Amino acid sequence: MSREALSAFVHALEHSASLRRELKCCSDDAEIVSLARRCDFALNRADLYEDGRISNMESWFSRSALGIRKQGGTD
Repeated sequence: MSREALSAFVHALEHSASLRRELKCCSDDAEIVSLARRCDFALNRADLYEDGRISNMESWFSRSALGIRKQGGTD
């Protein structure tokens, strides 16, 4: 659920100038999480770090020989 909440928060930021202004006033991760929670997004500080780690892992898998191959591809 955390990754979905983070994605929804980013989507809201992309579509709200006032929310982006509030984000610019945040000085650390705790303030970002507090802003997200005030807007009813269920985030915590770990979500900010985990999303980056998961994205890096997914990127590596997609480039590696271990990644999922396209349908119809040969092994």
